Amino acid sequence: MEYLHKDDKLIKRLNAFMDALINAESKEEKRDVYETYKDTVQSISPIDLFYVNLYGAHSKASIDTIKANANKFVNTFKEGLERSELLSHDHPFFDALLEENKAIRAHLKSMKSLFKGASIKENHKAIKEGFEKLLFLERKYQKKENILFPRLEDKVPSTNPLKVMWALHDDARKLLKDLLDLLNDQSFDIKSFKSMIGNYYYLVYGIMQKEQLILFPVAIKVLDEQTMDAMYGESFDYGFTFIERTPPKLKSRTNESFENGLYKSQTGTLSFKQLTLIFSHLPLDITYVDKRDKVQYFNNKTDRQFPRSPSIIGRLVHHCHPPKSVNTVEKIVAAFKDGSKDTADFWIDFKGTFLYIRYFAIRDCEGAYEGVLEVSQDVTNIRTLKGQKRLLDWE
Repeated sequence: MEYLHKDDKLIKRLNAFMDALINAESKEEKRDVYETYKDTVQSISPIDLFYVNLYGAHSKASIDTIKANANKFVNTFKEGLERSELLSHDHPFFDALLEENKAIRAHLKSMKSLFKGASIKENHKAIKEGFEKLLFLERKYQKKENILFPRLEDKVPSTNPLKVMWALHDDARKLLKDLLDLLNDQSFDIKSFKSMIGNYYYLVYGIMQKEQLILFPVAIKVLDEQTMDAMYGESFDYGFTFIERTPPKLKSRTNESFENGLYKSQTGTLSFKQLTLIFSHLPLDITYVDKRDKVQYFNNKTDRQFPRSPSIIGRLVHHCHPPKSVNTVEKIVAAFKDGSKDTADFWIDFKGTFLYIRYFAIRDCEGAYEGVLEVSQDVTNIRTLKGQKRLLDWE
């Protein structure tokens, strides 16, 4: 696309400017650097940042280093970038993201009066509730990470700007958690708290600024309408931050097929071998009963808790259970069929293990009943887990 055309002369000048600015030690030196490259800086477009050495695909800088310089350069290039700033868009995917930003700014602004002077202690409950609501920012961050970024990764010159954005999301997540932890401590230090608030506001506002000056303007140029439609449909799996949206009417949320020996669906493509291996390696025993109440499938695991053999395929489900539990099974199936229930859970001690057994009603995209999925899992070890494990300890 024309928009992604690389202006080698401009990029060379930008690289020289960024190197000079990083190495400048005094305010006077930085001002001189800016004046020298002023015309270049003001002519920048969002896509240019994906080519420069610091952010480019071949950058040797770590994500932390790039992130540390991100705010400095965004503010420096702001005058040029503002010419492409995305303030509105007619597609609902980007319209929703921009409306979320407006709602987030409004929420942050509404909280500011709670932080003045000694009123922090008096407004403790309202402040805590305000920051707890900001946990909903996770919805927006996940939409970017799981819906937008994958669509951009093979269309932009470098993925480093996307990685930096993700790292900023993680910083915001951690800082919000730290703020809430501090608020749960009744004797928290006001000075430390105010400093953390300032850092959080600066971080969240900075993320939104980078979205509208750089990320979104690039995205709308490289993504077609069909892709945006698909992204908007997927957005409802995550939800929205401080705004409401009505899901679009879709003919079907799935589009499965078998082509050339491959199972193809909206969520990926697998060979028969891969499908079989995946099901046999799940840490679960699964059995599927179709809408005619006949066993249609079970995964072939060597360590199944409840033995299965191919002879049960096609057998009526009520023949697969002892007489004392048949009534329960039939009650579950009947409730699934009439739509009054969607799940049924049990947990039992079984041969020295603790089993968690769940039944799920399987329905198609129109809500029509297609059968029952039985899932059994040995959760003996899971029940003993405490604290956190974040490091790999294979050695």
